[in-house]
Amino acid sequence: MQDSVSQSNDLLLLPEFERLPDPTGPAVAAHAVYGGPLLGPGLIERFDAYRKKSLVQRTSLFLNAREGQMNEKDHAEGKGEALGEVVVFVAVVGSRLTGHEGVVHGGIVSLLFDEACGWGCIAATGENVLTVTGNLSVNFRKPLRARERCVLRVFHEGTERRKVSLRARLENVSGDEIYADATCTYIMLRSRL
Repeated sequence: MQDSVSQSNDLLLLPEFERLPDPTGPAVAAHAVYGGPLLGPGLIERFDAYRKKSLVQRTSLFLNAREGQMNEKDHAEGKGEALGEVVVFVAVVGSRLTGHEGVVHGGIVSLLFDEACGWGCIAATGENVLTVTGNLSVNFRKPLRARERCVLRVFHEGTERRKVSLRARLENVSGDEIYADATCTYIMLRSRL
């Protein structure tokens, strides 16, 4: 979703993170952020994901790889510790997704939180664990202007059985203005949908 010049500039700001590739495959065509009706000029123009490098080799403690299903014994044996910041997104939302003129609609901001926290959940639990949103609560602090480059940071707060707790913050690039923050609970499914 971005050119190589702006990518290298962002990587200088995020040395402990690595850029993740945009999702691909048949399901992406209908995805709201990465291939569907909300991606493109004037819409979601940029939503680039970065994962903390220390999580790259992380394997899920919650997956029985032989059966591809959740291992209840692992869930029953306690809480997963907080991992802190797990993913960061650099985003730009265009002028066609506004509520008031020039201000990004709150529903779009909520969508970005939901998507980013979903990626945060994957980073914390492992790529083979299917999760769904259980709860998302967004607090709007300051209007996000259309076409303004912003940063969305996701923090893993802990995991208890099948519940993954996250918090997130949408801020300007320098980090001195917060547009919104959110708390999220994701549920790890026992098997594929």
